[in-house]
Amino acid sequence: MYTDPSMAKKSSKTDNDTTLQDLRDAVEHFSTERNWVNNDPKQLLLSAFIELGELAEHYQWSSDGAWQTRANKKKEIAYELVDVFFYLLRFINKSGFDFSSNFYQKTEKLAKKYPVTLKTREEYQQAKDSYRRSGKNKLYD
Repeated sequence: MYTDPSMAKKSSKTDNDTTLQDLRDAVEHFSTERNWVNNDPKQLLLSAFIELGELAEHYQWSSDGAWQTRANKKKEIAYELVDVFFYLLRFINKSGFDFSSNFYQKTEKLAKKYPVTLKTREEYQQAKDSYRRSGKNKLYD
């Protein structure tokens, strides 16, 4: 995958020893090394949608869980998911977002909207309806 020998060592890494910044750096290095200069976040986001469509094709006409029993299908799906995240990581890099900071800020807002005391589907629906009526459903400051 990488022409830089130090990057090839990363193929043995797992989710347990890889940070979001590691992935962002790897995507940036890979793209720069190939002179992929499309820095337009809109184009990167559209590319992520296209890849997401390719991922969805694996589920389009399959019964639930059928793909899990075939190792080759599982690998194909994982690689399609990598394609989606590759473009999303490039999107994050080119957009200048601090993804982790925004992730935790957003989950704090979601925790207020959906407290752990809500246990049933009906309770979640009532909370959602209440937020919609109040105009606070966007959760933005």
